Amino acid sequence: MRVRFPPSAPEPLTRGFTVLCSLQVMQASGMMADEMDEPDLETRRHFGIWILIIIVAGILILGDLNQSMRDTRRLEQDARVLETEVASLATQNARVGTQIAEATSEEGVRAWAHGEGGMVQEGEVLVVPFAPGESGNPPTPAPEAIQEPPSNWEVWRALLFGE
Repeated sequence: MRVRFPPSAPEPLTRGFTVLCSLQVMQASGMMADEMDEPDLETRRHFGIWILIIIVAGILILGDLNQSMRDTRRLEQDARVLETEVASLATQNARVGTQIAEATSEEGVRAWAHGEGGMVQEGEVLVVPFAPGESGNPPTPAPEAIQEPPSNWEVWRALLFGE
């Protein structure tokens, strides 16, 4: 609280009134003059602790925010990869669906039966061409003569003398 006196007021009156007002303010608040100048040591300590708590909480919040952002970027990248894979699988599914439709159609079955299945329709005759020099029937292999297993003494003799 500061009181201003007009410039015409005498100096001793001004100084005395200012001191008197300061003393009355200190008495009303219950503080002495030296206590007003220095902040309370305990208040300073509490203030420092609160500042430290706020700084630690801020660091923890920023660390959690950073982790969340990292997870979000990873999930977005995974989503893009999966979208590409889904598009590829949808194309493959359409292609396989077309192949199934062709294979199960009457035209497809008939074409396979004539080409690969070796079947004929009524009134047709199956003709199988052979390469020149081949006969119509493939040769049957001659059965090989079955050899009797060697006797024990022949096995031992071969092992001992290397025959």
